[in-house]
Amino acid sequence: MNRKNHIVLAALPLAALVGLGAAARPQQKTTKATQSTAGFERDVAPLVAKYCVPCHKAPNGTAGVSLNLEKTFQAALKNRAVWDKVGPAVLENRMPPADMPQPTAAERERIGHTLESLFSQVDCQLNDPGRVTMRRLNRAEYNNTIRDLLGVTLRPADEFPNDDVGYGFDNIGDVLSISPLLMEKYLSAAEKVAEEAVVPPGAGAKPIRVTARQLAGLGGGGGGSSEGFELGRTGDTATASFDFPVAGTYTLRIEAYEQHAEPRATLMGVALDGKQVQVIEVPATVQKPQLSAFTLTIDQPGKHKISATFLNNNDRDPQDLPFRRKQQDRNLYINYIELQPPASVKRGLSFALPTNDTDAAWDAAAHAVLDPLAKRAFRRPPTLQEKNKLVALTHLAREAKKRDEFPEGIQLAVRAILSSPSFLFRPEPDAKPDDPTARRLLNDYELATRLSYFLWSSMPDDELLRVADSGKLKDPAVLVAQARRMMRDPKAAALAENFAGQWLQLRKLAAAQPGDPAFSPALRNAMETETLRFFTGVVQEDRSVLEFLDADYSYVNAPLAKFYGLPEITGEGFQRVKLPAGQRGGILSMASVLTLTSNPSRTSPVKRGKWVLDNLLGTPPPPPPPNVPLLEAQKGAITAETLRKRLEIHRTNPACANCHTQMDAIGLALENYDLVGRWRTDDGGKPIDTAGVLPDGSKFSGPSELKKVLLKKKTQFTHTLTDRLLTYALGRGVERTDKCNLDSMTKSVENKGYKFSAIVEAVVTSVPFRERRGDESGKKSAGH
Repeated sequence: MNRKNHIVLAALPLAALVGLGAAARPQQKTTKATQSTAGFERDVAPLVAKYCVPCHKAPNGTAGVSLNLEKTFQAALKNRAVWDKVGPAVLENRMPPADMPQPTAAERERIGHTLESLFSQVDCQLNDPGRVTMRRLNRAEYNNTIRDLLGVTLRPADEFPNDDVGYGFDNIGDVLSISPLLMEKYLSAAEKVAEEAVVPPGAGAKPIRVTARQLAGLGGGGGGSSEGFELGRTGDTATASFDFPVAGTYTLRIEAYEQHAEPRATLMGVALDGKQVQVIEVPATVQKPQLSAFTLTIDQPGKHKISATFLNNNDRDPQDLPFRRKQQDRNLYINYIELQPPASVKRGLSFALPTNDTDAAWDAAAHAVLDPLAKRAFRRPPTLQEKNKLVALTHLAREAKKRDEFPEGIQLAVRAILSSPSFLFRPEPDAKPDDPTARRLLNDYELATRLSYFLWSSMPDDELLRVADSGKLKDPAVLVAQARRMMRDPKAAALAENFAGQWLQLRKLAAAQPGDPAFSPALRNAMETETLRFFTGVVQEDRSVLEFLDADYSYVNAPLAKFYGLPEITGEGFQRVKLPAGQRGGILSMASVLTLTSNPSRTSPVKRGKWVLDNLLGTPPPPPPPNVPLLEAQKGAITAETLRKRLEIHRTNPACANCHTQMDAIGLALENYDLVGRWRTDDGGKPIDTAGVLPDGSKFSGPSELKKVLLKKKTQFTHTLTDRLLTYALGRGVERTDKCNLDSMTKSVENKGYKFSAIVEAVVTSVPFRERRGDESGKKSAGH
């Protein structure tokens, strides 16, 4: 492109949005309960004064929970945030502490259920859809949208700053702000994508290159620089993710070199999704790096990982004394990994040149390509003004008034589209500018956008936009039909990667470095793949979500099957296998979860128990109190036997007992799995004791009995999963005013056999998903 046409597009609209998403959540207007509140004065206030106030009397209550001796429900409503904690803590036997006077079971029931009933009346009367901060596309959404909008396999967002996380997810509007650096990245990405996507008709796909700076290291790689991505230890790995648009034969190229590798060459293993496909000698130097090229056959389109692994840092001949005396270190450096799509893949945006050199022909050709492109990019029909401005922008490239300049003009318009707030954000205007608290139904295009980014982490496809055009997407039956269609689409794999990957905390697996010689980058990848395949299977086969707790099948490849001690499997890749009863079944027995909840040198019952309470039961324990030493800080070798004893001592501290009573019992039940998830029956030659009891009296021993206890809590688990999916779908945290909707949604899922589709249908037909209200803080700030 002519450098004088290198203009900065849409900078002012973006600059106006810096810091968007920092507004505080508004306080809800107090609504009176519709039924008598005498139950509070009779059943709650006296018991709380007796059992709770001694420790939690305002203003300096224990653990930051301060009660003001409220005697009426209306008074309690003014201190709602604190009273919301009282009922569950008492009902679940978490309070009062074990060394304090205890209410009877009947008294616990009266406190917990009375509070729940009264507060629910208030919240259900409001039925508030909540406020959703206008969200920008996060990194995954940006990459997927570029892929689906323009048909290019670039991943420009990989170079963007990491997205902040709120409520466990990276798509939360309140934390997705825009920094000046991100604005620069947006403009740079828009130019690169436009140049890649807009080419003369008939051009083939260009290779996709991932440079050293872009490579994601697994297993301790030294990071990327202008000198290459350094792999210094055996097993160090550089990994690149590519989108494979079609099945077929691709060409893979890797440029690499070695350092101090005499007398034998460095060996580099190349793997596809963790399965080694090539072993290459790399005798090259930094001055003359080696370019290796070979073909890959891809059977399944979609995202796949290519990795290069250092294989032989530790294979030096012990008799090689001259080499040993030099004390030289062998290293492998990766300059880039490049993928060439097959010839059948057409490159970028399809368009026709103007029929002649006249303005009319130029404008007609520009409208023909830009009008539908803008509609898909903005997820709504562009206005006449927007369409005309984009076409006018293409004329900046017309220096010689020739139609051959048309691709450059389209590039300018594409850059403007990709820099527009209508592309980068998902705007949903408030119902009434003068009344930010007013609520409204979303229009069809807003619903289509919410649905597609929920299930696909990408833009609506043509089918979904056609339904939005018809005005029928607001019909709940039509909305559900589209959701079912989309869950069967391969793009629904994004729900596994981006929802399950964060709900189950699988992204933490990349940083795990267990000190077990069996653990390798390939095994790490297999662990993660098993869990994501399992989740995807539940989604696309519409199975019961209770299979997350226990199932008689899983997905393994040959190395993972061997690692688990399963019968040998034949064939390539991952296969669904039936599991023998006892040791495996459900996500709690998967090596991915067991590894990420371990310490580097041993298992961690505390971490495993906390993970279950938080992610499966929705009852995360509070942070540990200050000045209490962690188990990791205590000296001495730890076996399963000594760990149990140390935990028992830890629980004698009243400040620790309430949380650890639950966490420790759950975690110890999983001690049959070592720090990387292998089954074991003893530790240090001594049998493992996996018996435990929960505060509610539930007893169990070992993972099988623990899973039975969790299955008895299936309503609680279903409520937790629905809560997390609703959070992810809305891009905001679930609030107390959502409880009535969540309870109704959970009941609906139970009535439909706990099918995954039942949760999705409950989410997309809920009031919070289909409606929005404004922000009271916006009205207040406007007056300043």
